[in-house]
Amino acid sequence: MAEKAKKITAEELENVQSLQKEVNNLLLNIGNAEVVKNQLVAKHIKVQEDWNALTATLEEKYGSVNISLEDGTLSEIEKQEAVEEAVVEEV
Repeated sequence: MAEKAKKITAEELENVQSLQKEVNNLLLNIGNAEVVKNQLVAKHIKVQEDWNALTATLEEKYGSVNISLEDGTLSEIEKQEAVEEAVVEEV
């Protein structure tokens, strides 16, 4: 005569199943988040490439200047030599 298999209670089984389902859902969400993250990183790289191309074009046309993001006004960049002289005088 075969022995009857031991089982956990219905409540314990429900708890195990519930937690396993939650773990699976979390892993699925983590995987989806990684896919979205990779897409955003790729888009960021593309935008950086576009930015670099645009700034190179503008610098070629207008020289090395600051551009106001509010109205597009150009202004000269503070000379690096003046900054270097100030640092040397402090030392």
